[in-house]
Amino acid sequence: MKVFFDTNVYVAEALLGEAAERMVQATLNASWRIFTCHEQLDEFERVLTEGLGFSRRLASLSRSRILRRAAPVQPGASRHAVPDDPKDNPILGAAVSAGVDYLVSNDDHLLALAPYEGLRIVSMADFYRHLQDEGLLG
Repeated sequence: MKVFFDTNVYVAEALLGEAAERMVQATLNASWRIFTCHEQLDEFERVLTEGLGFSRRLASLSRSRILRRAAPVQPGASRHAVPDDPKDNPILGAAVSAGVDYLVSNDDHLLALAPYEGLRIVSMADFYRHLQDEGLLG
């Protein structure tokens, strides 16, 4: 199984979101592959520092943590677009390029596309329930 977690999942995890942390860890424990992209990592750092006022050091350490757990994918030019929010295009394009099974996001613009060309776009709560149903959360 292959998974792409949207930026909001990693922000929730960084803000001591126990559910988000358990979800990412359960995905790793199941030996499912996790993917990211550099545009997402840049967005993550911007959200933590500019949006939430965290230090650049914390943002950098958190970025490194994501890279230790997720394989970066470099999508090229893409026809994949999020009509109502073009800022989400890199996320959708990277998820499709990586051929993931799940794109996990709480972004309404991405969720509105579900399903997208065989890609299951699900909320964090739905993915958490899926992990529970699979017996991957203790």
